[in-house]
Amino acid sequence: MREERETCGVPSGIRLMNLLRERLTEIMDRERANRNSIHLYCTGPYWVAFERSAYQLHRAFPDSETTPLRLFAYPFPIVMVSVTDRSLRLYARKHILRKDEAEYVTLTVPGLPLAAYHVWHAGEVEGLPLLT
Repeated sequence: MREERETCGVPSGIRLMNLLRERLTEIMDRERANRNSIHLYCTGPYWVAFERSAYQLHRAFPDSETTPLRLFAYPFPIVMVSVTDRSLRLYARKHILRKDEAEYVTLTVPGLPLAAYHVWHAGEVEGLPLLT
C-alpha cells in the first residue's frame, strides 16, 4: 500500500459528500454483487466502506466507526464503516491488497455470511427516521 496518501487539501467531510454524490450508484451496484471483497474509498485521513464491504470491514476492524445513513438519492438506509488511513496501512503490511489505487483499495476476504450481514445491517439502521 502506498505510504503517503494525497488528501488534495479538501476536508474529509467534503470528500465524503463528493464521493456519495458522484459515485453512489456505482458503489451500490458493486455492493449488491459483493461476496468476498472489501471496497474502500479514501476520504482523506479515513477510508470508508459501504453495505456488504462495511460489514466485512467491521469484522476485520472491530474498533472501526459505524455510521448509518439515510440519503435522499437512495431509497434505503445505507451503513458506512470507516477506519483510519494509519490502521489500514498497518493492516496492509500483513495482507495482500487486490487493488491499491490512490483513492480506492480492494481487500479479499472470506465469503460473506449473508444471514449475519442482514442481522447486523438491520441492527445498525434501526431507529433511523423515514424520509418523506
